[in-house]
Amino acid sequence: MFVVLKTVVPEKNCLKRRKQIKRIKNSPAAVYKTEMGLPFYILEIIEPKKESDFAKISGKCGRYASRIIASHSFPLPDNSGLKRFIPVSMNSFLIFNTALAAIGKASLPADKICITVTDRNAVVSSRICELLPYASTIRIITSHPERYALAVTEAYENHGASLVIRNNYEPVSQPEIVICCDGAVLSSMNNAAVFVAKRKTGGKVRFNGIGVRLSDYHQELIPDDIETVDFAGALTELCGSSEYKFSPFSEIEISCSNCENPVAEKCLKCCVCNQSVTNPKA
Repeated sequence: MFVVLKTVVPEKNCLKRRKQIKRIKNSPAAVYKTEMGLPFYILEIIEPKKESDFAKISGKCGRYASRIIASHSFPLPDNSGLKRFIPVSMNSFLIFNTALAAIGKASLPADKICITVTDRNAVVSSRICELLPYASTIRIITSHPERYALAVTEAYENHGASLVIRNNYEPVSQPEIVICCDGAVLSSMNNAAVFVAKRKTGGKVRFNGIGVRLSDYHQELIPDDIETVDFAGALTELCGSSEYKFSPFSEIEISCSNCENPVAEKCLKCCVCNQSVTNPKA
């Protein structure tokens, strides 16, 4: 569970403003249900001006004062008792979902493709076998190979395939797609098509994911200045809700100067089918 801070614009009329402040001062956080998960709260606030204002907000948030979703432009002083929640796994899910969707639509020659997933903390281990139809080689770069044991067994017994588990990344001699679930884009990936969050550098072609589309219900509730990934991540990681666990990024920035394809799957196909690797390592 967590609390979304919703800053309310003060009324211009003096009388209305006093009534508004009184209402907000006396109102507790409103609770909202989630699909198959714990609820979350939304707390309306007037922008705090002094230390005591933050203390009152913290008091209203109670045990969830350390699980705050707020605009990144809204300051949370260290001594306020309020702590912003930063998702740990959400970007990994979004990167994987975005890459899986693009690869599935690209109609690539699977027998010639290598897909590498960098997943140091083994966040997407339960879904790795979904990539098997799309490549001849699936490599996983992880610090926790034991967490991939079930996936290795599933790949062999149900698909007759082998997953290659490695501790470190090395480029390959065939066209490669790298899904950087842990955000670790390396300079040695300079001949690969790379999926990652936000604006990372590296890769021959880079697909930078930004944001997640919220449901109509949540769009009506959540302030526009709240980062959608923060909110979706809090629902997923703190409430155990699966509403956005399988969502892709809402926007993809493509760093490609070789084609004019604005759609990820078309650019991916163009890139991979014309890909060549220099100085490959075995």
